[in-house]
Amino acid sequence: MEHGKLLEGLFDSKRMAVLKFFIINKGKEFYLQEVVRATGVPLATCYRTVRKLFTLGLIQELKVKRFTLYRCMDSADITFLEGLVREGGRILEEFVQKVKEDPKIEEVILSGQEREDRSFVILIGQSINNTLVKSLVADIKASRGHSIVHTSLEREQYEQQLALGLYPGEKKLLFKRQA
Repeated sequence: MEHGKLLEGLFDSKRMAVLKFFIINKGKEFYLQEVVRATGVPLATCYRTVRKLFTLGLIQELKVKRFTLYRCMDSADITFLEGLVREGGRILEEFVQKVKEDPKIEEVILSGQEREDRSFVILIGQSINNTLVKSLVADIKASRGHSIVHTSLEREQYEQQLALGLYPGEKKLLFKRQA
């Protein structure tokens, strides 16, 4: 059984949906109605869950005049919970473990934010075995429902495209082969 499904079985799925929403969107601020719309959790249940998360110190409450915004805290507790509820991170770890078997892959970079349903990955190296990569991507899509959108580039191509601003936003190094 997947860890995420196990957690949802042990704990109330509505609370888990709200918690996952804040963790996945860490750093962003939301009105309660936005959380309700995104999670599909009824307003009263969502409000009680948000109050509980606030009481536990997992989310912040920001008052702006008569409006209240909520944001996920950046704490050790959130980091711990993130590891439990974020299936995407484990999926990417699994992908990197398998894809680094190709000795021609020098680096694997996550481009942008991890999402619940997909990730954007840049593979850097010479003559990368794209058949292996496509097979891994298809297996992960079929078994986990997670899409990994990837592109394979040589180092020089990546640096040129980076200089042109083709990969804006956050980038996270997932793997770097030691020389």
